Amino acid sequence: MIIEKIHIINFGKLSDFTLELADGINIIEGKNESGKSTVSAFIKFMFYGLSSAADERARSISWQSGTAAGTLTVRDRGERYRIEREAVTVRSSDGKATYRERCTVYNEETGKPLYKGKVPGEIFFGIPRGVFESTAFIGQLEGSQAGGRTLAEATENILFSADETVNTKKALKKLDEARVFLYHKNRKGGKIYEYSKERAALAEKLTEAQEASAEIINLEGTLHTFEESREKAELALKSTDAEVAAYERYLIQQNYIKLQDELEKSENAGKEFAAIARERYGAGMTDERFVRLLESEKYELLKRETELENAESELFRAEENIASLKSSLGELPEDTSCEELLALETKCTKNAKHFKNAALAGDILAFLAAFLAFVNVYIALAVSGAALAASVVCWALFAANKKKARENCYDVFGCDNREDFRAAAAERQKAEAELAFTARAKNEAAEKAEEAAAAYENKKAEIQTLLLGAKFACTGDLPADIAAAESEARASGEKRRRLALEKNAADAKAAEISDLLESIPAEERERAIAEDFDEEAMEKFDFRAKKREQDFLVKSIAAQKDKMHEIECELASLYAVHAKPAEIAQEITALSAKIDELSEKFDAYMLAIDAINAASGKLRDGISPKIAQNASEIMGELSAGKYPAVFVDSDFALSYSAGGITRDIATLSAGTSDIAYISLRIALAKTLCKHTLPPFVFDESFVRLDNVRLTAALELLANTFAENSQALIFTCHEREKALVNNTVSAHSLSI
Repeated sequence: MIIEKIHIINFGKLSDFTLELADGINIIEGKNESGKSTVSAFIKFMFYGLSSAADERARSISWQSGTAAGTLTVRDRGERYRIEREAVTVRSSDGKATYRERCTVYNEETGKPLYKGKVPGEIFFGIPRGVFESTAFIGQLEGSQAGGRTLAEATENILFSADETVNTKKALKKLDEARVFLYHKNRKGGKIYEYSKERAALAEKLTEAQEASAEIINLEGTLHTFEESREKAELALKSTDAEVAAYERYLIQQNYIKLQDELEKSENAGKEFAAIARERYGAGMTDERFVRLLESEKYELLKRETELENAESELFRAEENIASLKSSLGELPEDTSCEELLALETKCTKNAKHFKNAALAGDILAFLAAFLAFVNVYIALAVSGAALAASVVCWALFAANKKKARENCYDVFGCDNREDFRAAAAERQKAEAELAFTARAKNEAAEKAEEAAAAYENKKAEIQTLLLGAKFACTGDLPADIAAAESEARASGEKRRRLALEKNAADAKAAEISDLLESIPAEERERAIAEDFDEEAMEKFDFRAKKREQDFLVKSIAAQKDKMHEIECELASLYAVHAKPAEIAQEITALSAKIDELSEKFDAYMLAIDAINAASGKLRDGISPKIAQNASEIMGELSAGKYPAVFVDSDFALSYSAGGITRDIATLSAGTSDIAYISLRIALAKTLCKHTLPPFVFDESFVRLDNVRLTAALELLANTFAENSQALIFTCHEREKALVNNTVSAHSLSI
């Protein structure tokens, strides 16, 4: 497999970091703390997810985002894939950290997701995380080793079953536990032994039961007789139940038909009810409302008629009053009014008074002039004459005015003096005022009569419009038309009330039947409604007689059951002392079948144990030399032939031969020990990874090698990872890059 591109979104101390790699050897150089170990840990994270180790998880999760996420673009056997993985920290209420992971593998060309729920490293390499860490993921080798029981067991499982989760040793252990459960090696324990003992005891018990008294047989016979009788009664009851149930279903069907009839009655009554109102009045009006409206309109018409009659009576009375007043007043001179006569009389009286006063003044002046005669006769005569002449004229004018007043005023009313005239004039004025008031009242009465007549006619027109709108006849005799309409509306209202009662009664009956039907299970109700019945047979069916028969059978069966129970109790007391031979025989047969079945399983377990032990032995004998040979070849190249042979035990611990003595690999120098373990890891990876060789990650793995052995190691890696494979060497030194440039071809990067 080739890793083409690494993109870290967040991982450890790195974020938004991208690294593009090439086939073969890739030397990634960087200073200490530059993130080399973080990148190598990210590769393992992408293939296998977070480690179970708390400290490694803590280093993987970004402090800033609380996540670990990124993508890995890889190429394997001609296909390109993109692995996306994300781990998120989730803290519980008590602050404890847990982790939620999501991983998806996509086909880079089609974008189609693959291997849902699978671990990419196990899919591509065929090895679990522990084996990957022990082979292809190589850190600083000081104090490390490649072997151990875990790796040994996983290796055996992979080679034996192609699945590292199938543990052969555990399988052997479980098979042996199952074998022990069935039968101990000394044949003195296990289920088969226990069942065999139980079968022997039952055989003795069977012998005793076969010698039991005839009483049990007699009771069993009696019980059998009752059982047969009960079965017959139950068959008869079943038939009776069926007949009763059929009749009850028939009643359900009849109720359903009644329900439909009542619903139809309700619907028809409702339609007729609505049609009456709609046909006669339209929407929003009923007979009752129309009758009330008609009564209101009759009252209003009567009111208008009364108002008209009252106005006409008032007008007639005003006209009579005017005629009476006019006849009592008599005739005044033409173009003369009482006010004018009073004014004329007042004027004449004033003038007469003035002239009288002037005449008296003239008389006084003439008398005074007579006294002046003693002084001057001529002057006195002149003054006296003038005064007398003026007095005569004034007296004449006085008389003329008095006459005018009498002739033009007093005589009109037949009065002799002014007082009578004034009284008569006052009476005349009062009568004239009353006449004027009565005239105005007449005019008002005439207006009221006219308005009342118009209102009366308008109300008649409104009532006629109302009658015509409600489709009642108008013959011209309005009272008769109103009476006819009212009578017809009352009859219609009575019909609607009757329809309403019919509808309510039908609805109530339908509701009662519907409640009854709803209490019946839907399936039974639908079956009854759809069923065809013999109507004649159903009508002749004597339901009460069948119910009596049904009750009799129920009681009979109950009585038989009680009797059978008594017999069973008596038998039970006998069985407590004498067991049934048939039952014991059945138990013996069942135990024998179990023993035979378990014996077959026991033989199968023994055969499987022997087969797995033989296969595991052959596997270990066959694989260890092969791994040792591969490791020896690699070790020989890396040590320039100094150590051409190494040995690998069952747990993949390394040893070598020196001077005919086998020694542990730890006795070698640090550099030599490192190349021994690198040799073993490469040999293991080639052996275990059947699908594809994983990219090898070397994180500061060569620090203890001298230049000679480092050059040999780089040449070996260049040959090993030449085609469709890859080695990633993370280092903080420049010597790897320098040695590579002089010996082999490699892709160099800096971070």
